Amino acid sequence: MRNSKMLKGITTMIVAVFLMMVMTATAFAATKDILKDGAFSGTGFINAGQLVDGTIQGPGNWTQLNLGDTAVDAAYLHIIVKATGDTAMAQFVFSDAYTFNLVADLGVTLTEEYQDVVVPIQKAGATSLSWGNFTGLDGGSSVYTIKDIFLSDDAESTITAPATEVTVTEDTATDVPKTGSSNTVAIISLVGMLGCAFVLLGQKKVKSVF
Repeated sequence: MRNSKMLKGITTMIVAVFLMMVMTATAFAATKDILKDGAFSGTGFINAGQLVDGTIQGPGNWTQLNLGDTAVDAAYLHIIVKATGDTAMAQFVFSDAYTFNLVADLGVTLTEEYQDVVVPIQKAGATSLSWGNFTGLDGGSSVYTIKDIFLSDDAESTITAPATEVTVTEDTATDVPKTGSSNTVAIISLVGMLGCAFVLLGQKKVKSVF
């Protein structure tokens, strides 16, 4: 009887752990918003630029935001941004100390479509974010439009590239490799939970027999 109760307690604990894994499977890369739809989440403010339709727009040679001395407690800084004109020399400078040339350092060329520019801010040595300068472009014909700024431990872009149409023929269909599911953790957890449920059910049946 004691072994049965112990096994039941362990099984219940395993079920709880698997349930927690399912609930947190998508929460490993937590984010901290600094700017969302043109509005600051903390004490930041616009120093050079203006709020326009849920975005901050400013001249290409100097758009400056105060980022409220936000602590850099995640590896990457994401900036949802677009720009007009020749953007080959676009630069982002943070806290007057960390300069990123978008093309040369990040391999990013800004266009008139929004992009998620991912900056390895923690690797650069930043511990807090005071001023954010968006510069390097022609101030007369170029305009920065900044929608969101947030910190994240995830380096993946939050904006997917436009889907391209692919025609699959009979000759190529068999050559396409199968890819793994992005929900692997959740699926494994659910399978584990079902297994534990069957164990509990079996225990009840055994108990009813005796």
